Amino acid sequence: MNEVLAACGAFVFVYILQLHRIFEVLNRKPFNCEVCLAGWFSLILNLGSYWLTVPFKMSAAMVLAILITAILKRI
Repeated sequence: MNEVLAACGAFVFVYILQLHRIFEVLNRKPFNCEVCLAGWFSLILNLGSYWLTVPFKMSAAMVLAILITAILKRI
């Protein structure tokens, strides 16, 4: 469930808030890339998890970010 939260949060941060356009210091990866930001959000959300599962959860969040972006851009 954290993976969905990370992917949706990254989409909102990059495409809705667009803070990387307001603050020039944030105009670099991972702040202007929803896939990269989803991975970092997932890492932060899963810090208390078993450490061997964290990379898989990060990659799941990144794939979900790609799918969510593709779906929401078509609407």
